[in-house]
Amino acid sequence: MTDNQEMAAFAAAVYGPDTADRAALSRFVEKLKASGARVGGILQEEIRGPGGERKGIDAIDISTGRRIAIKRPPKHAIKDDGECGLDVFALTETTGIIRDAIKDRPDLVVVEKFGAQEEKGEGLSDEILQTIAEGIPLLIAVPEKALPTWRRRSGGLGRVLSFNEDAFHEWWRGVSRR
Repeated sequence: MTDNQEMAAFAAAVYGPDTADRAALSRFVEKLKASGARVGGILQEEIRGPGGERKGIDAIDISTGRRIAIKRPPKHAIKDDGECGLDVFALTETTGIIRDAIKDRPDLVVVEKFGAQEEKGEGLSDEILQTIAEGIPLLIAVPEKALPTWRRRSGGLGRVLSFNEDAFHEWWRGVSRR
């Protein structure tokens, strides 16, 4: 690790298809909030039907608990084939959540999203980079396959963490002591 990686107050929490505990980030956020830390940003929750089938994804505002349905099956695809359509309008609502967090200057911004839109420089890209530019600590969930793109976008700075609570807490202890 270079000095620049150590000095940058942001980290990518990297997950893959075999990451069993995707709730680790939510638990980390809840523990920080319970300890008095001010945390802003968004988490994501997969919505499942009664038979366990995937029905969509909600973005959740960490500060308010407000939910935004960002992915749902297209109306013409009533059968469950696991495909969900991204609601671009709903995604724009999530940008407002991150912008509000930047204005509020919390102790930490968490973004559980670096998806296809962000890989193309769209979606939450501007807000993610603005958080970093403002010097607000950022923890962002990044899929393994998008890690090379994340590294290019972040200038190779910041930390890369395993997707588990222990790694998140260890990183946070280093960042919060600054």
